[in-house]
Amino acid sequence: MKRMIRRLSFYLASGLALASVQSFAASAYPEAEKFAGRQLRTIELTSSDGGRFTLAKNSGKPLVLIPVFTSCPLTCPMILKDFQASWNDAKIAMAGAGAGAGAGAGAGAKVVVVSFDPADTRAAFKKLVARQKLPRDWIYAVASPGRGFKELESLLAELDFRYFKLTGQGGGFAHPAGAYIFDGKGTVRRFLAQAEFTREDIVNAINGPIAIGSSGRPPSGSPAKHLEHR
Repeated sequence: MKRMIRRLSFYLASGLALASVQSFAASAYPEAEKFAGRQLRTIELTSSDGGRFTLAKNSGKPLVLIPVFTSCPLTCPMILKDFQASWNDAKIAMAGAGAGAGAGAGAGAKVVVVSFDPADTRAAFKKLVARQKLPRDWIYAVASPGRGFKELESLLAELDFRYFKLTGQGGGFAHPAGAYIFDGKGTVRRFLAQAEFTREDIVNAINGPIAIGSSGRPPSGSPAKHLEHR
């Protein structure tokens, strides 16, 4: 009887935890109304190769910011691989000759992958890049402990990037899966959910009109792949 009660208690707790995560999944995508007009903060980051990189506005080139954490076993790697697959095609489209559709400033865009896990290190990013064979021309960075990380947290809060630490044996984080697109002046243009990682969506996000007043959620019927467990 005691064993049965323990099992029932476990299943109940698991069900409540799953319901909590599912509830988060239904509402966690950043809303354009909340991050409209936000700009990059000046934040000093350390890249995986040990160099210094500064997030700052007025760089003159668009920037793609992808928040992840390196110890995620499944979905964060999927986010990066999914974006990589479409990014290659998007770069070709944006580098097209002349001023035709898709051509424009996006040809020189940078991709910055940044960790929101304070425990992450540049060594962890190096291992992730090698393991997944990720692009070497992307920047993989962590914020400095203390003030630097608080600045990053503030930026993510301004971008309506809501995430929380999961408790229990698995640990990890629940968070939106996607990428922010900034213009050359450091102003956020759009949040692309993972389901929107297509060549057309990326090119339009960089070269098209700013998406204001629309939800950052993926299209109806698309998989909501944005909950991570470590």
